[in-house]
Amino acid sequence: MTDRKAKPFLKWAGGKTQLINSIKKALPNFLYKESFTYIEPFVGSGAVLFWILNNFPNIEKAVINDINEDLINTYKSIASRPKELISILENLQGEFHEFEENDDEKKEYYYKKRELYNSRKVEIVGQAALFVFLNRTCFNGLYRVNRKNEYNVPIGGYKRPKICDKENILAVSEVLQKVEIMCGDFEQTLNYQSKNSIFYFDPPYKPLSKTSSFNSYSKDDFNDNEQIRLRDFCLKLDILNHSWILSNSDVKGKDGNNNFFDDLYSDFMIQRVDARRSINANPNKRGLLKELLITNEKIKDYLPVIKSNIDLFTQFEKPYWVFEEKVAIDKIKIDKKLMTYDNPIYESTLFDIINCFDNIFWYPITVNMDYYLLDGQHRLEAARRMNLKFIDVVIQNTELL
Repeated sequence: MTDRKAKPFLKWAGGKTQLINSIKKALPNFLYKESFTYIEPFVGSGAVLFWILNNFPNIEKAVINDINEDLINTYKSIASRPKELISILENLQGEFHEFEENDDEKKEYYYKKRELYNSRKVEIVGQAALFVFLNRTCFNGLYRVNRKNEYNVPIGGYKRPKICDKENILAVSEVLQKVEIMCGDFEQTLNYQSKNSIFYFDPPYKPLSKTSSFNSYSKDDFNDNEQIRLRDFCLKLDILNHSWILSNSDVKGKDGNNNFFDDLYSDFMIQRVDARRSINANPNKRGLLKELLITNEKIKDYLPVIKSNIDLFTQFEKPYWVFEEKVAIDKIKIDKKLMTYDNPIYESTLFDIINCFDNIFWYPITVNMDYYLLDGQHRLEAARRMNLKFIDVVIQNTELL
């Protein structure tokens, strides 16, 4: 058993770590209070999956799916045979690092392993190790195959990449024990829904232009007809009263006349959020852009604190603190003479709260009976910057003073 928190074991073009702040504001309230099922039909690197598993202890089960057989094979290998995978990866890493000063031999080694991977003749864990190796050493963590299902991404420019992260593989293996791992069409995931289910969709994105397509994710294209079929599936989920969130490219941001997604999801909440473009051979063309976050839930002005973080204050027979849910932020007053710690606001701490949203950082703020802040100035400032209107508090119980 490891104390390390699991994180994505792959570099992934379009990974969703950067969107977690926006995603969490679209989550339904039942995730904070009741047991639930998390379903991700296009799992990719699993950034949102691992964030959910790390931060919502009341999750009953998770279900992941992908059409990419080699990706799902890798998840299954980590779940069931992590030590074998680690052993192979350590060998690959040692051999690759021997060519650190010789680019020609490094390239030769990479392309031999890519050829072996495409042969599909290696046993299941060995194939998973090659998948991870190619991901850690290729150009920008890109996954792309041709019509023959052959991986064709060139070598990246990394001098000494970390190919085997032993501790993280073990942590991932541990959390995957509560995850159902499937390979196939996204619609089959409906069979695994429960009373409280949340679906997160991160499909292959609609290209912003003819030259920007990186969605040859499998030998079969995810074209406009597939995007429409996915919308129809979301309509079905909405009728069945399941919550869902979907991300995709903002084609209208590139072409003001392109209303493909605005028309397709006109019945739902469409939000444009900041993301960072990471794939381009020209570094000057990487940078901020907008992506779509679409949901059948209202974007929130309040994020609850999970129950275990409240219990830390209120679990005693005579609690020193009294919990109050959803207090208007405008009601909170500040008098630095009353604050437990008069520390400056650190931007790095705010970044962790806002962008990582780890429950380590998200506790109720503490106030006195008149709602003057005692502790939690970073959480209060983060809530304001996130445009929240309400926040959970614990009020000092003056009867015990």
